[in-house]
Amino acid sequence: MSGLTVLVGCMADERGDDAVALAGAVARQAGAEVTLAYVQPDNWPGTGVGAVDVEWEAYLRAEADAVLGGAERRLRTVAPDVRYDRVVTAHRGSGRGLGELAERRGAGLVVIGSAPHGKPGRIAVGSTADQLLHGSPVPVALAPWGYAAAVPERITRTTLAFHRSTRSAATLSCGMLLRDRLDTEMRLLTVLVRPPRMYSGLQHRGVEEQMLQVARDQMAADLAEAEADLRVDAVCELVEGDDVAAALSEADWGDEVLVCSATDAGPLTRVFIGDVSLKIVRSAQVPVVVFPRGARLDGWR
Repeated sequence: MSGLTVLVGCMADERGDDAVALAGAVARQAGAEVTLAYVQPDNWPGTGVGAVDVEWEAYLRAEADAVLGGAERRLRTVAPDVRYDRVVTAHRGSGRGLGELAERRGAGLVVIGSAPHGKPGRIAVGSTADQLLHGSPVPVALAPWGYAAAVPERITRTTLAFHRSTRSAATLSCGMLLRDRLDTEMRLLTVLVRPPRMYSGLQHRGVEEQMLQVARDQMAADLAEAEADLRVDAVCELVEGDDVAAALSEADWGDEVLVCSATDAGPLTRVFIGDVSLKIVRSAQVPVVVFPRGARLDGWR
C-alpha cells in the first residue's frame, strides 16, 4: 500500500477544528500521515513591491503558530498516533494556496471545513471550497459544521452518490479506492428528484406518475448493474423527494463519508455530477469527498 498524506487547511475557529477532526479520522483509519497547513496573506495590503513591514511579518508568524498549535492539539485528541508535520504558505487565495501546496507536497487529499455561513451539521461552499473544487489536483473532503464535536470512533461506511453517466466506471473506481483504503462497508445511493406537477387533471397526473415510475425502474436497474460490477457486497438505495434535501433525508446516515465524482456534463465539469452534486454537498449530513476529474489518485491505490 502506497503512502498517503492528508493535507488539512487549518483555521482559528470551529471550522478549522472540524477539518482537523475529519483529517485525523481519515488518516488514522487509512494509515496516512497529516500535513497541517496554514495559508496566510502573501503581502501587506497596499504596500509597494518589495516593501517589508517587520511588525506585519511578526504578526503573521505569531498567528500561524497559534493556528497550527491549536490544530496540533485537536489532531492529538482525535488521532494521537498519527504522524504529522506543519507547513505555512502564502497566497492571495486560500483554496488555490492549498491546491498548489497539495501538488508540491504530494498529498492525496485536501480537507477543509464549512464556510462561515453554514448551518450546524451541514456544509456551506465558500470561496476556499470553490477554488479547490475548480482546481484541486487531488480529491477534496469537506467537513460539516460541528463535526469536531462528534467524531466517530470509526468510519463504518462509504456511500457513493451514483448516477449512470459516461463516467460511471470512473465514479465507481473512485468510490472503491476510498472504500478500500478505509476498509468500510459500501453503499450506492441514487437520488431521484421528482419534477413539479405540470398539470392538475387526474389523467395528466397519471401520465406523469407513469413517467416517474419509468425513471425509478431505470435507476434501480442502473444500481443493480453497478453493484454487479463491484468486487464487494454493496447496499443499493434509491431515495426520492421533491428536492435533493428531501430525498437525502429519506436515507439513513451514520458514521460514514459521502463520495461525489465528476462528470462530463454541466458547467462545473471538473467537479460535479451536474447541479445535483452541488446540492448533495450542501444537503449532506456527513462529510463529503469530491473527486475532481483528472485528479491524481495514486496515493489512494
